[in-house]
Amino acid sequence: MEPPTTTSTQEYKSFISWQCRVRKQCVRELQGRPTEGMSAGVHSISGGDEKSRMNFLIVKQDSHNLTSEFRHIVRKSQDSADWIKNGLRILAERHYQDDFNFSNDLTALFNLDSSLAEALVTAGQCRLQFKQDSVEYAFNFEVNELEKESPQFQATYWHNHLFNPTIPGQVCVLSFSPLLEGA
Repeated sequence: MEPPTTTSTQEYKSFISWQCRVRKQCVRELQGRPTEGMSAGVHSISGGDEKSRMNFLIVKQDSHNLTSEFRHIVRKSQDSADWIKNGLRILAERHYQDDFNFSNDLTALFNLDSSLAEALVTAGQCRLQFKQDSVEYAFNFEVNELEKESPQFQATYWHNHLFNPTIPGQVCVLSFSPLLEGA
């Protein structure tokens, strides 16, 4: 049976709330180490086996201030341990508190030569399946490559750079927009 093509807005809001809870736990209890629920199995829209597994970010609708803070943290010190400590403090104190402030779109960062990123952009759509403990969500998404200047690209780049000091300067960031009913 083919998976549904759209999802209710309410179900997706529940997913974003769950993502905020999972991420709060990650930054407060696990020193920022991603949990299983922060990654998803990537599937074709038409179904089939998992093609890959990857981590995603949820990005605030207005991410400019947070992106500026992350950029400042990275640029003011050469010590990546300071980056992580200061980034986790910000994320734990206030970032995931208000789930209604997040965009519906998810983002993911790839190397420029990523065959998975190329395949996702070429397909234009995918199904992502998230699971942690007894909670499971699966949604269909439209996939697009973001321009380097876009706020979502910048938020994704600087968030990832905090936790990965060896991130290359040239990367690809994809946006995953859920296919929601009435959208």
